Amino acid sequence: MEIINGIFSSPGKGLRGKLLTLAAGGEEKVVQFPQLRVLASGIEILHLATLIHDDLLDRGEVRRGRPAVWRKWGDKTAVIIGDYLFATAYLMINASSGERGMSRVNLLIKEMVEAELEEEKEKFRKISFKRYISRIEKKTARFFQVVCELGAEVALFPREICLGLGEFGRQLGTAYQLFDDLLDLIGEGNNIGKPVFQDLRNGVLTLPLLLIAKQPVFNKVLDQVKADGKVKPGVQKKIKSLLIEERVPKHIWGLIDEYRRRAKKQIKELGLPHGSLLIAFADRFLSGEPFKN
Repeated sequence: MEIINGIFSSPGKGLRGKLLTLAAGGEEKVVQFPQLRVLASGIEILHLATLIHDDLLDRGEVRRGRPAVWRKWGDKTAVIIGDYLFATAYLMINASSGERGMSRVNLLIKEMVEAELEEEKEKFRKISFKRYISRIEKKTARFFQVVCELGAEVALFPREICLGLGEFGRQLGTAYQLFDDLLDLIGEGNNIGKPVFQDLRNGVLTLPLLLIAKQPVFNKVLDQVKADGKVKPGVQKKIKSLLIEERVPKHIWGLIDEYRRRAKKQIKELGLPHGSLLIAFADRFLSGEPFKN
């Protein structure tokens, strides 16, 4: 299929697949358990399916530096292609991790959808920090958690090790979403591979915005975004200035480093032979390089 080939010609970083392989013990384990490669590919296809549907819902026009599927081929095709990839991913995940793995993935998708519904219900609402963390755990962190747990389970690690690796993934996933939310506001669209200020345009107030929400000018900014239906360059400039004045990037990076520290601590406590691989991954993780997916 031409469309499918076009989608796969612009791959992302394969972050979730790499994390799954590392949690399982690295390439040595892939040789021992070849189904890990199928599982990692299935996870990446699942992630791609969610991105296609997300772009359609959010009207995100660019993904990985190219026109989003809906923008290039239309809404109906985007829905069909997303569904096709979901089905393909499910077959691969089921074949490589069995009913237990599929059950976990189904629960994961359910939680991701719940997070999307919460965002839709709470558009432009100033939520609490606790509520924000709960949302991004459902939206992103749980995906990383399940990826690590599934990789460890297929590699036949004991249950307590699988759960410990899952906790490592959850902490990293939280750090990742914090980074992504910050990048949406201070990044450059041509560098991160997708439009900036997309969350605000869709009425989603992420933590960087919540940290400046008490500023008197912020309510005026929100009113303007609601009225315009987009975030104009002047508004973007105003928000960036507020973020810098309130030292929000430094605060967010402090949180990212804290979640990364917790993840590394978890690995050290597990005492795994391949723990150094995971710690090295955590050290490189979100080093400031723009993530394109």
